[in-house]
Amino acid sequence: MTSDIPAGFEVWNPTSLFMQHLMQVGQIYRNETGSAFGLRIDKGHGNVHSVAHGGLLATLVDSVFGNYLAQECQTAVVTVNLSLDYMNATKMGDWIEAHVTIDKRGRRLIYASCTVHNSEKTLVKASGVFAVQG
Repeated sequence: MTSDIPAGFEVWNPTSLFMQHLMQVGQIYRNETGSAFGLRIDKGHGNVHSVAHGGLLATLVDSVFGNYLAQECQTAVVTVNLSLDYMNATKMGDWIEAHVTIDKRGRRLIYASCTVHNSEKTLVKASGVFAVQG
């Protein structure tokens, strides 16, 4: 079933027990540089309106933030604040991608942004504040 995954993406194997549990709902992929994460939306991701559930998208965003920031900043982080704007719905079968940008990095806090989009439009714009651990 991975033949419909865009080139350059590979299976992401998270270390978080919650994310390992979530992977039973659907496999998340990461590109080779770790700068983008992707997911093929299927019926297990849907809400009663047959579009991707907002909770799934929020979990994806928070997890992508944590993984990307830990990789780029070489430190563990925890979420202090997370804000999401749901802009458009996505259909079953859509490939969606999440991309993170570090807006400001301090000694104790990191500010970052994330967009989630499909091939046609932006689905979610998110911002977050993350505390550096250790």
